[in-house]
Amino acid sequence: MDEEIRTMARMILDARHVVVFTGAGVSVESGIPDFRSPGGIWERFDPDEFDYGAF
Repeated sequence: MDEEIRTMARMILDARHVVVFTGAGVSVESGIPDFRSPGGIWERFDPDEFDYGAF
């Protein structure tokens, strides 16, 4: 396990760009509204426009 952690750390350090996908809990804790709650993103945007078929 330690070697895997070191390998991942090296990959992150060597990368030009890093993307991290997290769940809604992280964004909400940071003050970013989620999609479904009152005042959330789907109140401002039509979710059908973000369906893969729309692209």
